[in-house]
Amino acid sequence: MTDRPDAVPVWTTLSGTTIGSVHVRDQLPLQDAVHTWSDPETGHAVVAVADGHGHRFHFRSDTGAALAVVSAVEELRRVLPELGAADEAARDRVAQAGAAIVATWTAKVEHHLAANPYSPAEDEIGASADPLRAYGSTILAAAAAGDVMVFLQIGDGDSVLVSADGTATRPLPEDPDLDGLHTSSLCQPRPLDALRVGVVDAAADQAALVFLCTDGFGRSRVDTHGWWRQTGDQLLDFARTRGLGWVREQLPEWLAEPALIGGDDTTMALLVRSDVAGIDRPDLADTVPVPEAADG
Repeated sequence: MTDRPDAVPVWTTLSGTTIGSVHVRDQLPLQDAVHTWSDPETGHAVVAVADGHGHRFHFRSDTGAALAVVSAVEELRRVLPELGAADEAARDRVAQAGAAIVATWTAKVEHHLAANPYSPAEDEIGASADPLRAYGSTILAAAAAGDVMVFLQIGDGDSVLVSADGTATRPLPEDPDLDGLHTSSLCQPRPLDALRVGVVDAAADQAALVFLCTDGFGRSRVDTHGWWRQTGDQLLDFARTRGLGWVREQLPEWLAEPALIGGDDTTMALLVRSDVAGIDRPDLADTVPVPEAADG
């Protein structure tokens, strides 16, 4: 294996998910999903989160969300080597990846359904008439290839970019169809109508950290308008001052509180760029220090 060139940015992925208290009460499964991948040799990394719909018509949405994050990571991994700059061509390529994610997710759902046909009781609520509906899910994903960062999203949830000075921004346009009660979905007739994509020059924007979260996190915040700015600043500060190992250890607890208060499943995934965030050795975040050898 060749040594990684020092010029290649190192992106570290962290993630966590917690079942909501309402789902525990109602004996429902965890319907959020998260999947991450990174390759420090190339400087490529992908994170994806998904929120399966909780309505009774979407009774296989836990499976739908799991298939969504796998599909997103699979397709974005294919695209990353083709992204040379944060330009319009990259945006078009990410839009194509969004279409591929929808197609891959649909194929995976159909394969699962072939192995697990709907029961007569499920058919009574129209499952076979609209076979994708039971698997309904959102999808949020972010990926980095060196200094190029890409984002895509269908449905609700939050994608947030944090710069080196702690300033948080939203890299994606708003979805006008989101009203706080309904969400766009992979299972809708034309999901690509709801696809939002964004491309960022990570070097020019001094991107230090990205976090994606399902709406179970944001909805439980007291300050519903500015919580994401404060969260981004705090996550970056913790990564710098306490290390990624500590952040990874604390993440389940941070997610448990909104999952308990808001009642919904709560999931978060992070991408942290070590050189901009000021973390010297992110690869040692979870390693136990080696004792110095004794003299003699």
